[in-house]
Amino acid sequence: MGKITLKDLLTLKLNSVVAGIKADFSALAFYDPINMEFRWKLAIGSLNNRYIGIVVRSGKGICGRVLKTKREFLITEFPEELEDEFLEFPILIAEELKSAVAVPLFFQTQLIGVLLIGQRTKRKFSNEEINYLKKLSDEIVLSYTQGRKGEPQNDEKKEIKKAFLSQYFVQKKLIWGDKLDIILLDQRITLLSENAQQKLISIFDFLLDHAFIQKSQQKVNVLIELRSEHQFSVQIETEKQMKLSEKAFSRLADEVRMLNGNIDINFKNEKTILTMNFFLSLLIEDEL
Repeated sequence: MGKITLKDLLTLKLNSVVAGIKADFSALAFYDPINMEFRWKLAIGSLNNRYIGIVVRSGKGICGRVLKTKREFLITEFPEELEDEFLEFPILIAEELKSAVAVPLFFQTQLIGVLLIGQRTKRKFSNEEINYLKKLSDEIVLSYTQGRKGEPQNDEKKEIKKAFLSQYFVQKKLIWGDKLDIILLDQRITLLSENAQQKLISIFDFLLDHAFIQKSQQKVNVLIELRSEHQFSVQIETEKQMKLSEKAFSRLADEVRMLNGNIDINFKNEKTILTMNFFLSLLIEDEL
């Protein structure tokens, strides 16, 4: 019989959590104090494995709330409870979770990660269930620290830049409602310079105007996700074919190239799938 790996141990713990409180979903995120971000590393009950590509800045979302308060964070009804902050919770969107509870993972006094439990129907977690999760979190930390060498570094305090793109998407969602679906998995966009974010907003305005003016009844999906450690991608999919003239597409391509990105457009049946890829480091500095 082969040696039990750290991943095996953590998977067993997550399975026991799901079985213990009869939840739909369970996941672990660990904190990177150097880059000041959380990454979801392991999940049970995932719908699509999109959690792997989620990057959460330390001041945002479930993990950010836990990091700030150093205690559990509960959501009974998502997204209603969070109003215009819903985009900061990509794990709930990607996994279609309605209710969730997250508890901190402490090594000594240092927060090293978050344990999340989710339900796809409305559910109010009891105090007994939360205490059970806290007990399991201690066991998870013990397994994690024994499986790794060295101790976690101290986290740093740093002000997170204002995410103009996030605010923009919230406004567009309020306007178009169910006609516009936005999944913001890579939250490193909060690192982008203000100039870069404003240029991306200009690109989104151009594309959404074309999509909705031509087919006002259609649905548009926007997905921003991790492509690699150095790249993020933006995918816009329209339910009906989005017609761009040669002049319009040339203008769009020029704007993308100004951000050192590339663009690809495909037509599948009646759908249009437009993908843009950008290098993160080139957009953090204001040297476009």
